[in-house]
Amino acid sequence: MPAPDGLLLIDKPAGLTSFQTVAIARGALRAARGGAQPRVGHTGTLDPLATGLLVLLVGSATRLSPFLTHLPKSYRWRARFGIGTDSLDADGVVSARSAVTARPEDLAGVLPRHCGVIEQVPPIYSALKRGGQRLHRLARAGREVPEPAARRVTISRLELEAVRWGEPPAPGEDAALLAPDGLVYEAELSVDCSGGTYVRSLTRDLAAAIGTLAHVRSLRRHRVGPFVVDEAMAPERLRDGAALGAALRPLSEGLPHLPAVCLGRQEALAVRRGAAPEPAWLARLDGPPVADPRHDRDCFRLVDEAGALVAVAACPPGSSQPRLLAVFAAREGGDAP
Repeated sequence: MPAPDGLLLIDKPAGLTSFQTVAIARGALRAARGGAQPRVGHTGTLDPLATGLLVLLVGSATRLSPFLTHLPKSYRWRARFGIGTDSLDADGVVSARSAVTARPEDLAGVLPRHCGVIEQVPPIYSALKRGGQRLHRLARAGREVPEPAARRVTISRLELEAVRWGEPPAPGEDAALLAPDGLVYEAELSVDCSGGTYVRSLTRDLAAAIGTLAHVRSLRRHRVGPFVVDEAMAPERLRDGAALGAALRPLSEGLPHLPAVCLGRQEALAVRRGAAPEPAWLARLDGPPVADPRHDRDCFRLVDEAGALVAVAACPPGSSQPRLLAVFAAREGGDAP
């Protein structure tokens, strides 16, 4: 049986790291196929506390990662004000409390300040690396971790969805999670943002803007680029290898945000054998190339007559000479390289 190959949209349950989710899917696919361990990766980490869309890449689809990792994302989350934690979320230890004197309209009023291109300091408890080690591992080991450098992110939409503000706690609610006056100050918000944005940091900064502290109580990712959680597999099916295999999306559906050039049979064969794309092919693009400012290039797809992905290519800005970034072999039933 051929190795599994394609994309999986998973609705990640709370309590699992992204790495654990990948490991479970890998094991389930292997058990269902009775073959070698497939390669499986993901396109962007979700914290254990978070739920929602995790895009897994299986087999040769792992080579799509550079073109998917930094896609824009959408989240909805619940923030608790008046209480700070060391990790900036509910998995951390309460580190401080602060009175909440602002009103919900004050919170709504600071949201526009945090839209557009902003400078954001990532959390210390994050997957960023220093000296080859993850910052969250250094922090949990009791090491002193200097604050990471600020980096530029883009917030294209930020909205206040609902509030529970200055209300008495529910019966049995943990007193450690109440503001100093013993009340609950909580907001539900949603955001569309660039890849690399930390909702925990955004929550911290919104709280500071209204003169208090806050942490994330729950977080759900609804979208990664063109992919939405409504199309993802339910969490309880994560260990069902047969269901995962049946849900695999082909490579041809992996980069729908990139425009394409359709190649004839001989052109596709040549590219799969390593031939450079011809500049004249750019006139056949079905849309403008998508800028990748991180690498100063404009990307597009090359597909064959059946719609199968042949390669990803790019042109440096101002250049008409495309170059190949990744080439994909034909699958069963397609052109043989």
